[in-house]
Amino acid sequence: MEIKIGMKSVARELSLDIDKSFEELQKLLTDAVSGGEIIDLVDKRESHTLINAGNIAYVEFAPERQNRIGFAI
Repeated sequence: MEIKIGMKSVARELSLDIDKSFEELQKLLTDAVSGGEIIDLVDKRESHTLINAGNIAYVEFAPERQNRIGFAI
């Protein structure tokens, strides 16, 4: 699942492709934000990203999409 995280006072958003379900990510992020913790997110390439949950402005969840071939609209 692709997620985009907007941070307070930062113009660019962080985009990660994580191999977890929506429910797992929602619980992880909700618990971390309410506790002001540091979140360790691991993407599909096994790269770790540490985020201070207190600085998260928003999180956008995007379902996995299939790459289309051709000129489909």
